[in-house]
Amino acid sequence: AFQPRVIKQNRGSSGEGIWIIKLKKGDYCKKFGGRICKDSEMLELMEANDNHKEEHTVGQFIEFCVKGRTAKSGKWDSKGQGKYLEGGKAAGGQLVDQRFCPRISEGELRYNMVGDQLVGIIHKKPKEGGISAVSGTGSVYTFYGPE
Repeated sequence: AFQPRVIKQNRGSSGEGIWIIKLKKGDYCKKFGGRICKDSEMLELMEANDNHKEEHTVGQFIEFCVKGRTAKSGKWDSKGQGKYLEGGKAAGGQLVDQRFCPRISEGELRYNMVGDQLVGIIHKKPKEGGISAVSGTGSVYTFYGPE
C-alpha cells in the first residue's frame, strides 16, 4: 500500500499481463512496509496491451494472477487468461512488482544494440491519455539512427 505499482508477468512483450495498479481510495502509506492491503480493498487497474481499465479487489486480482478466471476472481474484461505463475520458473511463470513511473506519459526510449554497437533508437510515446507504448495502443514511434 506504498505507491501505485506495475505488476507484470515475466513473459511476452505485447503488454498482456502488465497491470498499472492504484488503490481506488488512494490511501497509500508514507513509507514502504507501513501498511498491507486487505483482500477487500478496491483497485483501479489498467492493462498495458490496450489501456483498458478495470476495478477489482486485491483478492480478485491475486486470484486472477494465480488461478485465472474463476468464480473467486470475478468477471474480467482482459483478453488474457491470468495464471501468470503457471508452469513455474522454468516456463517464465513469475511476476515482477515495480513502482509506477508517472513520467511514462513522456514516452520511453529503446536502444537497439548489435553486440556493443548502437544501431538505432526508438522513442515510444503513449497516445494522449494512455500510459502504454506497446504496439497497437495508438502510441507514436519515432525512429532515430545511431548517430
